[in-house]
Amino acid sequence: MATQTLLTVEQFLDLPDQEGVFRELDEGAVIEMTWASPDHGLIQSNAVTLLKNWSRKRRADFVVSQSTAFQVGPDTVRVPDVFVARTSSYRAMPVVRGVVQGCPDLALEVVSKNDTAIDIDRKVRQYLQAGAVAVWLTYSETRHVLAYRRPGEIRTYEAGQTIEEPELIPGLAIPVDELFEGIAL
Repeated sequence: MATQTLLTVEQFLDLPDQEGVFRELDEGAVIEMTWASPDHGLIQSNAVTLLKNWSRKRRADFVVSQSTAFQVGPDTVRVPDVFVARTSSYRAMPVVRGVVQGCPDLALEVVSKNDTAIDIDRKVRQYLQAGAVAVWLTYSETRHVLAYRRPGEIRTYEAGQTIEEPELIPGLAIPVDELFEGIAL
């Protein structure tokens, strides 16, 4: 069995960029990912649009963005596909070498065919342990969302349903069908 060299966050940030390769640091292990699929990009774009529009209409004090690196542990850097954070909390988080030191309130991940259940479970656990209120996992093939919340609550949202996040954003209502709009069956 081969041994894997674990990196510190500093060593990870010193890695040279590679075109078409994106990285996260998972408890010291480097995870390399390639370009996202078109469906992945559509879900990401739909989520940002829906969450931003909701926030603007209600003048809610939240930052909504995508593909931002967060150091969620001493040796863990994650890049949620979409994130939501209270503006005051987000602005208070230091940024070191382009990485936000802290965790968003909501992390949304688009699950791809290459993701394993173990990898996804670990990522959800890392976000929640770092302070996320919720983690949404979106599945394009089955058009459903798993919402993980503290402490240990998991809820499934399917076509025709609306995702709500009352602990974080009272009144939030995101139709599942709109998250997957534009995705071919």
